[in-house]
Amino acid sequence: MNLRPYQQQLITDIRLQYQLGKHTVLAVLPTGGGKTVCFSYIAQAAARKGNRVCILVHRSELLDQASKALTGMGVSHGRIQANRNMDLSHAVQVASVQTLARRLHKLPPEFFNLLVVDEAHHTNAGQWSAVLQHFHKAHVLGVTATPCRGDGRGLGDHYETMVQGPSAQWLTDNGYLAAARVLAPPGFDASGLRKRMGDFDTKQAEQRVTTIMGDCVTHYRKHLLGQTAIAFCCSVAHAEAVAALFISQGIPAASIDGTMTSEQRRDLLAALGTGRIKVLTSCALIGEGVDVPSVGGCILLRPTQSVSLHLQMIGRCLRPSPGKPAAVVLDHVGNTLRLGHHLEERDWTLDGARKRDREKTPSVKVCPVCFTTSMSLTQVCPGCGHVFAPQETRELKVVEGELQEVQHRSRYREQGKAQSLDDLRKLAQQRGYKVGWAERGYQARLAKRYGL
Repeated sequence: MNLRPYQQQLITDIRLQYQLGKHTVLAVLPTGGGKTVCFSYIAQAAARKGNRVCILVHRSELLDQASKALTGMGVSHGRIQANRNMDLSHAVQVASVQTLARRLHKLPPEFFNLLVVDEAHHTNAGQWSAVLQHFHKAHVLGVTATPCRGDGRGLGDHYETMVQGPSAQWLTDNGYLAAARVLAPPGFDASGLRKRMGDFDTKQAEQRVTTIMGDCVTHYRKHLLGQTAIAFCCSVAHAEAVAALFISQGIPAASIDGTMTSEQRRDLLAALGTGRIKVLTSCALIGEGVDVPSVGGCILLRPTQSVSLHLQMIGRCLRPSPGKPAAVVLDHVGNTLRLGHHLEERDWTLDGARKRDREKTPSVKVCPVCFTTSMSLTQVCPGCGHVFAPQETRELKVVEGELQEVQHRSRYREQGKAQSLDDLRKLAQQRGYKVGWAERGYQARLAKRYGL
């Protein structure tokens, strides 16, 4: 297999960490960068050295994807999944984590030498933890595009060190990811939405999003007409309603969900890939691991507070394809404004993020003409060429004088000692308050004192 240079470098960095004595390593590579190729290559090399390897996934689509990659490399492997007997004669296994967790009693703790955890930001979940604890002697390689969780918990409890590949910006600049135009049209207000388990309450969000459903068809016609797109919704019912809306407007669409068989879901994804279906709607099923390079855009109708989910959704349309124009992301729910542009640098860490850090508002510009979003340093809108007005800056003045030590004093205690109106006026002058502050404060005291 011919690895891309950055993939080879990432694999070299991973191996170095094991050589340095690390037992668990987390590898980070943006969506579309080829994580499956990297860990399949590592699995093949480990098996050749006589090691038993298990690749852990949490959905049938991811299992199929890993199996396809291994087959393409000529690696014989077994599949551990529901309604299928285990064939442990193969050195490499691809396992559904749910199925393997139920069959742990059939495998000794030392059976596997290497565990590969796909979409490793799920590692903290119960079944993943149970599997990792059972095979505690095995080396662990976690791979993910987004090493963070919506609840702010870090992955440091499961991984000793982290290695990172190139950024999404670098991959885009070098043609490994498709360029994308992100538009954030106004009309949705997330203020007041309840939160559950670190993210917005999807039921309440669904009720609020229904008011902009018609707008999504209008914008699709304007920016994506004739191209395929994936729409991310709040619930299965919401996804079905959005698909029905597109169909009613003469645009071939369908909804996909977890109640369907693997064959049905595979057929829908194939129809999207060929363009027979123009819009495929889902609430969560195709947020990770779905690889349909021809998809021209994403329609975001699910508000989220999760950086991981935000980047995973947009990543579905960033895979390059011959003749594919720049992808279009229609962010109807303002995720980009809350969580940042998908190309901005992320300060990933194994430590958990503090709540105040998670709630920081990213610096993103929205063009007032065409609603294209861009990072804060952008001077010209990449969508329509609008020139952003320079931000006002305060004029710095040089004043001579000596620095004085600041003594801590209670502002309220000092204010309480000012008994008369004249005292309040003197205090206002010392603090540089506006004219009228002393008078308003004095009137408020009289009103409180005499019940006026």
